[in-house]
Amino acid sequence: MKTYLRIYRWSMQMKLHMALYTFVTIFLKAVCSLLQGVNSLPIMDIATMWLVSLVFAMIESAIYPENSSCTKGRTLAWAIVANLCFIGGAWMFGWFAELPLWGKIILVVSLEMGLAMMWFGDQFVLKMDSAQLTKELKQYQKKI
Repeated sequence: MKTYLRIYRWSMQMKLHMALYTFVTIFLKAVCSLLQGVNSLPIMDIATMWLVSLVFAMIESAIYPENSSCTKGRTLAWAIVANLCFIGGAWMFGWFAELPLWGKIILVVSLEMGLAMMWFGDQFVLKMDSAQLTKELKQYQKKI
């Protein structure tokens, strides 16, 4: 039962990240399409965006297992894999093929900023929240 619960908890966390990455890639594709006068997104683009996000979220959970420390090596591996997955996916599946070079540069800069915010949120803000909750729980337990 413990193994099942551990796998379930892992999958819930991984799927949360997968959903976030999928939403962002679809949102960027939608914005780019609208700016070019296109009012629809190809189903294959949506499916491949989901697939790339799933693969990255699974690899991400292996790089940063639950309660792991944030090391330079893990951070570097995470950044490299993220760029390979999303830039490679965009190139391989042609998500933004119709954009001019300057648009692709803006997308890559946006990717890097988004990844930096995601990394900061995961590695520091959420852990600070967790530490605060643990502290409050211990204080509560002392009261009762």
